[in-house]
Amino acid sequence: MNTGTVNSPASYEKARRKKRQEWVMRIGIFLASSVLMTVILVVERSTGIQSVEFVVGEPAPRSLFAPVPVTYENTEKSEALRQKITAEVPLVLVFQPEKSKEIRQKLESFLGVLERAKISQAAGQDAGPILAQLPFFIPDPALKTLLIHQNLDEVRKNLELLLTQTLDRGILAAAQKESMRQENRLKVSLKIPDQSERILSLHEVLTVEEAKKISEGVLQELYPRDRAEKLALFELASAVLEPNVALDLDDTQKRRKMALESVPPVEEVIKKNELIAQRGILVTVLQKFKIDLVEKELATKKALRRFAATALLVGLTNLFGFFYMLFFEPRIMRSIRQVLLVHVILILTLLFSRALLFMPMASPYLMPTALASLLLAFLINARLGILCGSVMAVLASSMAGFRVDVLIATLFASTAGVFVSFRVRKRIQFLVIGAAVGLTYGLTLFSFRIFDEASLQDALMISLEGIGNGLLITMPVAFLLLPLLEWTFDLVTDVSLLELSDLNHPILKRMIVEAPGTYHHSLVVSTLAESACQAIGANALLARVGCYFHDIGKIARAEYFTENQPYQSRSQHEKLTPTMSCLVIMNHVRDGIDLGRKYKLREPILRFIPEHQGTGVIYYFYKKALDQAEKDEKINVEDFRYPGPKPQTKETAVALLADSTEASSRSLKEPSPESIRQLVRKIINDKFIDGQLDECNLTLRDLYKIQESFITNLNAIFHTRVSYPAKPQSGENPDLFKYDPLSESRADAGDH
Repeated sequence: MNTGTVNSPASYEKARRKKRQEWVMRIGIFLASSVLMTVILVVERSTGIQSVEFVVGEPAPRSLFAPVPVTYENTEKSEALRQKITAEVPLVLVFQPEKSKEIRQKLESFLGVLERAKISQAAGQDAGPILAQLPFFIPDPALKTLLIHQNLDEVRKNLELLLTQTLDRGILAAAQKESMRQENRLKVSLKIPDQSERILSLHEVLTVEEAKKISEGVLQELYPRDRAEKLALFELASAVLEPNVALDLDDTQKRRKMALESVPPVEEVIKKNELIAQRGILVTVLQKFKIDLVEKELATKKALRRFAATALLVGLTNLFGFFYMLFFEPRIMRSIRQVLLVHVILILTLLFSRALLFMPMASPYLMPTALASLLLAFLINARLGILCGSVMAVLASSMAGFRVDVLIATLFASTAGVFVSFRVRKRIQFLVIGAAVGLTYGLTLFSFRIFDEASLQDALMISLEGIGNGLLITMPVAFLLLPLLEWTFDLVTDVSLLELSDLNHPILKRMIVEAPGTYHHSLVVSTLAESACQAIGANALLARVGCYFHDIGKIARAEYFTENQPYQSRSQHEKLTPTMSCLVIMNHVRDGIDLGRKYKLREPILRFIPEHQGTGVIYYFYKKALDQAEKDEKINVEDFRYPGPKPQTKETAVALLADSTEASSRSLKEPSPESIRQLVRKIINDKFIDGQLDECNLTLRDLYKIQESFITNLNAIFHTRVSYPAKPQSGENPDLFKYDPLSESRADAGDH
């Protein structure tokens, strides 16, 4: 039910936001397309940057001065600097206090056992079982010396002095220290928990053997005369000394990495006008390296200039295309899908052209540049096809080095292809299109070759490339891409419309059985619409096929529509209120769209289902509701309007007029030419006044042509025949009823 549209601020703001988003999408499509086109146009097959003119070990063919300054990295010096910096990063050693604590605990445990053994000996007991508990082994002479020592506290004190002199400096494994010495790692960084990190020379870190030598020197000072006691303490210290410093490889690698990252590359400069190679002098490896650098710099600058120029050219081309579509093709501009389709086709054409140029010995005359025009003429309209032919002429010539012959040939071939592709009804016509494109391309190239005073044979060979372009490249690619693009963008062409025009379509076969009156009505409407569209230059085939399916929604409730009701049977609407009857009638639009999508009808065909009714009023039930309304009851006409939308194209507008005309013509009691003319004029005027034709681009001249077409066809449908005499009764002259073929032929001629 239509209840009218409430223009609330919220709905107005929502509509504005949606419109703004759509414009952002359109502009985004143009910008993204410009970027892709620029990339396609500037990408070329790599030819390398190394000079073949200057060869290492050969005399330079000419003197070469640097045309531009070039800064480059001296990799050898950079690598030497990195190695130097890496070598200067000290290895990280970690002091392990738990090792020192473990060593002291072992000594204390040894001395504790020794004290118990001495007490046992003093008591006259065997000390052997107690000595068996010693945590480590020392030679017997040293053990005996310690057992007879009078003051073990002095031993503890001297041992602590030894440990302080050795463990606190740090003891490293001998193999690790030797490896570091061989690698010339003479600096280390010692990390001590709860203390600041210290940078030490490698020799300041001891090995176990070096710690033993230090211990021996300290004991020599403590016991200059008592050799046995000195030896006993040395053996005791030697037994417990072990590394308490470890190499932290992870931290070392991390610091080296940070140091390398901080090292800037060593850069050198080739100054402008600097002599790089002198003629006749043998080219050295360094000179060749500098020559390649200069050529690479020149190639980079050339590529950047070309990219900027191409981006500007593509941007201007797309900008002109944008404004052309905005001002002259507003209907296409409103459809984001069709805007996207235009750019997809242009990009595909450029991709095919660039891919062909990547092939060995490829000729620019084989680029399928007319492909975009053909596809757009098939899928949208001829005007846009010609526009894109002009766009492709500019872009394709840039790929070929702005050759004038490529530009003109592309423009002419594209235009010829659009002319020939108008209203293609048979697939065999693709051969005609290919021939037209190829011949136009070939003749244009032939004329340019003759103008350049080339030989006749050379001109003919070049023209054969153009002919092959049309017949063997452009036409087959267009033939293969067309159904794919139709399916992707939900479009129809005349070729696919011809396939849909087959009356054996499953929906139409259902309509014959379930809604025969509607089926006949659809055939008559399609005939009226096709003739009218031919008169005004619209797509008659689209109108005919669309009208075949415009009332498929009536299949669901066929008995509620007059054309499907048996003769003199009671109407189903007699037991319904006008409002309910209106709902049933309106629902055939929604049911038709659902059924069409179920059978995968394309969007251009589906548009006929809602647009052939527009927002018209179901006047019969509106009038019935007015007649049945009580005195104070108000009947809103908007409740009896179809939901729309109004016709958006000439074809759907013609379908609306044909549908109303055909339905109303059934009510004529005496379908004379004058009554038919009055009926057609009234229906067209009523639809025009009701605003049903406001959103399509029909002109008053078109409406006049449509009116005349309807009148002609309805007169043909309702034409009268001469009355034939009845059979003779008894007593009548039988010669009056003899068959006269000449008279029948005259009557038939008079009928038509």
